[in-house]
Amino acid sequence: MLSSTLKEKVARGQEAVGVMMGLSFWPGYLEICRKEGLDLVVLDLEHGGLELPRVEELCRIARLLDLPLLIRPQSCSADLVKRCVDIGAGGLMVPWVETSEQLDVLFNALYSPPRGRHGMGGPGIMAVDGITTADWARIEDNLFVICQIETPKGVEFAPQVAACDWVDALLVGPYDLACTMGLTDQYLKSPKHLRAIEQVREAAHAHLSCAGMVTGTGEEARAWFDRGFDLILIGDLVGHLAQGLSRNLQAARRKKHRKGRGGKK
Repeated sequence: MLSSTLKEKVARGQEAVGVMMGLSFWPGYLEICRKEGLDLVVLDLEHGGLELPRVEELCRIARLLDLPLLIRPQSCSADLVKRCVDIGAGGLMVPWVETSEQLDVLFNALYSPPRGRHGMGGPGIMAVDGITTADWARIEDNLFVICQIETPKGVEFAPQVAACDWVDALLVGPYDLACTMGLTDQYLKSPKHLRAIEQVREAAHAHLSCAGMVTGTGEEARAWFDRGFDLILIGDLVGHLAQGLSRNLQAARRKKHRKGRGGKK
């Protein structure tokens, strides 16, 4: 249920692969992702525009498919986090985590009393059979919580995030990290940028079993797995459409020989 399969896979030390869903929201994408064997999908509400009824529909379809669907909210806000849980998400990927205050907000919004301050309710309860304390605990225990590290302050704070036993993974937001370091034009080229990424991995592995990264292609994902990362998000689903279309068009088109002046080839 929810993200139990993902949590189990990470606990076994196995590699997990997912994608973002932030530009196009056709429900059939989830069925394709499930059939292709993806371990998770992250519904991006930080940058993507999506109405609440469709978010609930996607969460429900993902639960029925037994596909972990996490939501990335716009920020670490109590109201946003509570809504994600209530609506039935399999977990959250929280952007720009860099302070203890954010962790307090996140914890209290995720968990019901006596642990936190979340009044449980909403369509997410359909994931279990009732509304007992055990039912709420079952939902909470099967949420997968990712904290994104995207700033120099976040890199310094990463060990404290990783030390929280309720956080399942630290995930680098490499592009935003480059931007906040003043290294936008040296993305994945600057030694300082690459070292900051490795610091997040080291912090995660010092306490957790899971360090995550975002890439654009399968080849890049393999390279980051080989560098010790455990969970990779390979871009957005629309990007995969563009990549596949480009490859198929190149394969379909014949190479033409241009004729030079005078009709000579």
